Amino acid sequence: MPYDDPDATDPQELVGVMLPAGPEAMREMAYTFAEEFARNGYGREQIVALFRNPFYSGAHGAYRALGAQAAEAIIDECVAVWGRVRIVDSEAR
Repeated sequence: MPYDDPDATDPQELVGVMLPAGPEAMREMAYTFAEEFARNGYGREQIVALFRNPFYSGAHGAYRALGAQAAEAIIDECVAVWGRVRIVDSEAR
């Protein structure tokens, strides 16, 4: 089967759907993105830059929907909680 010609009967076909959600869902999504980046060691300015970048459509969509002030407050909160976590990878002895 050609890549650009998907088969409608293929059970492995990737399908995306929009689900109804209220405005609070956008806040939760922003918290999820900010927490993930903070846990991965990103700093405040790096996370803000990701939220402002249209390439990161989920985070950027939350940034646009919530506004800069609300999104940056969420980022600040997540960095305050998770920004102190330091991941260390070491060999088992």
